[in-house]
Amino acid sequence: MSDLANIIKDWGYLAVFLGSMIEGEVIVITAAAFAAYKFMSISMVFLVSFISTVLTDQGLFWLGRKMGTDWVIQKFPRVKKVVDRIYKLLHRLGGLFIFSFRFIYGIRMASPLILGAAGINPLKFVIYNLLSGATWAMICCFVGYITADVVMDGRFDAMPAAVAISLLVILGLAAIALFRKTRKKI
Repeated sequence: MSDLANIIKDWGYLAVFLGSMIEGEVIVITAAAFAAYKFMSISMVFLVSFISTVLTDQGLFWLGRKMGTDWVIQKFPRVKKVVDRIYKLLHRLGGLFIFSFRFIYGIRMASPLILGAAGINPLKFVIYNLLSGATWAMICCFVGYITADVVMDGRFDAMPAAVAISLLVILGLAAIALFRKTRKKI
């Protein structure tokens, strides 16, 4: 068994929680695969990863809001290029960026800090963060569970896929409605 699998086996949902605080897709996908084998609960993997990623981003957002961009750059000088990239993406994409930053490799951890420092409306951030966190956790759980299910049974089980796809469509429609409503207000 790989080291990652051993960590999840030994630490369980705590490993999922801690892994979801950083760019932890691999941990959530692996835990979801464990759920397909009935070693964990898929609903708990989803819930723990969702709560962890949302709380982490909210904390970073408020830290950035309180401390500002200068503090971030002073504390982490090598992050200046990332800060500039985040501001460009924010100005170009607005709400779409707030929703999607957790899916962009290399700026995942810095984005909520910078968004807080940029003075983004906290309620708007909470709403986008909740939608994005749910989407991220659902995609990771779906990929891990379905992949393990196919490997385990040698066939694709349509029911979990139909439920996950339906929920993703609902989240997507909610995000689109939110983007349209707030597009000009960022």
